[in-house]
Amino acid sequence: MKKSKVLFGILAIVAVISLVAGCGSSDKTKDQPPAANQEQAAGHQGHSASMPKEDPMPMMKDLDKSLQDVVKQTKAGQTMDAQKSAAQLVSTVEKIVPHMMDANLKDNLRKAAGDIKNTVNSGKMDLITIEGKVKTMQEIMKSTTSHLQTMQH
Repeated sequence: MKKSKVLFGILAIVAVISLVAGCGSSDKTKDQPPAANQEQAAGHQGHSASMPKEDPMPMMKDLDKSLQDVVKQTKAGQTMDAQKSAAQLVSTVEKIVPHMMDANLKDNLRKAAGDIKNTVNSGKMDLITIEGKVKTMQEIMKSTTSHLQTMQH
C-alpha cells in the first residue's frame, strides 16, 4: 500500500512539473509571432529600414584578404589553413549580401565563394582550378564593390 502511494506521489509531482514547464514554453512561443510581424512590417516600410547600417566596404577588404589567404595557403600546400580561409570567405560573403540589391550579383558572389570553398575542401589542391575560380571571384568582387559604392546606406 505504501509503495503505491509513493509511486502515485512521484507520478503526480512529475506531472505537475511537466505541466508547469510546458506552460512556460508555450508563453514564449506566443510572444514570438507578434515580434516577427513587427519585423516584417518594418521591412515593408522602406528600403532603408531593412538595410544594415554598417559600411560594407571594410567587409569587402576582409573578403579580398580571405581570398588572398586562400591562394597563398593553397600554393604553400597548407590545406587546413586554406579550408579555414575559404570558410571565412563564405562567411564574409554572407555578411556583405544583405547590403546588396542586385539579386544576380548576390547569387554570383555566393556561388563563386561556394565554388572556391568546395574546391579547397575537396582535398584536390589543384592550383590551376583554384586560380580560375579566384579570378572569377575577383571579377565579381569588382562588380560588387562598384554596386555597393553606388548605393546609399
